[in-house]
Amino acid sequence: MTSKILSSFIVTTLALPILLFGGQVSADEKPSRIVVENFSSLNEQQFKKRWQNYNFSLFGARTDYQLVSQQGQQVLRATSNKAASGLIRKLSINLEQYPVLNWRWQTISLPTGGDDHSKTGDDHSLRLYVIFDNPETSLLSWIKNSAGLAETHALNYIWANQAVINTQIANPYTDRSIMIAASSSETQLGQWQTISRNIAADYQRAFGRKPPPVTAIAIMTDSDNTKSKLTSFYGDIYFSQLQAAK
Repeated sequence: MTSKILSSFIVTTLALPILLFGGQVSADEKPSRIVVENFSSLNEQQFKKRWQNYNFSLFGARTDYQLVSQQGQQVLRATSNKAASGLIRKLSINLEQYPVLNWRWQTISLPTGGDDHSKTGDDHSLRLYVIFDNPETSLLSWIKNSAGLAETHALNYIWANQAVINTQIANPYTDRSIMIAASSSETQLGQWQTISRNIAADYQRAFGRKPPPVTAIAIMTDSDNTKSKLTSFYGDIYFSQLQAAK
């Protein structure tokens, strides 16, 4: 069984120095938004440079992520066959200026036996993590994080297996990562979903306090616990000002 706690693999990956100290994501030409990624115009070289793989173990199967053309537009395809791994991009976002995260995604199927509330069923066709600056900034907390003993602070937006949209779900592994159903169930399988979430408001609702800065975005399609096979797609992702969100 694979634990879906982000810190367990982010802090142990060899790419950690790049994630912590790499270049910032640049602002879009429009001042109303900051682009996380335009998969629609990304080339392979940019993709490999900007997004770092994260894995749960050295030996577990990995989800395959590829830029593909779908209906004349380039998107990111995730294919997971009894696998679990994701992609992460380091950035810095001030939620007071850009509180809304916008993205598109699509899935063909849900994991067989997927359960939003249990470890054994903890697989999802689509996940988008918003990772925050750790409020614990002491040297001790850094040592604990480096040893994999402290969890990443995150909101995890999912295409839920059963929960209705907007439901907050306790993470089966840690109370420092809250799952939120951004899409749900089988009713719109095969259709693109456009999502806009007020991250600042969701964080306040989940943790009861003002959010710290965003430090990374991660995506993942995983099927290792349920031994399923999934194919899903991710579109462009960007932050926007509140009045610019649609």
